[in-house]
Amino acid sequence: MSVLNFLKPITVDQGASAQFVVMHPLDDLPEKKLDTSSLGPMRMTTSVRTSLMTLRCYLVLMMALVLYHVMDLAGVVGGHTAH
Repeated sequence: MSVLNFLKPITVDQGASAQFVVMHPLDDLPEKKLDTSSLGPMRMTTSVRTSLMTLRCYLVLMMALVLYHVMDLAGVVGGHTAH
């Protein structure tokens, strides 16, 4: 048996369910994409909503700390005096 037998293209029919064919995605037929325009808003559980609000508060706090640090380096805040 030659390696060339494995490289020959084969046709896939519905009757051969015991045989699996490995196909590269670029050689396969394009698949239909999901249409999300008909979907409504997603419902969130209480734990998800709490987690997202906690994350939002954390990010706002970190942005405020970075802003304060930049203003401190610029000498706008801090009240540092040279001795």
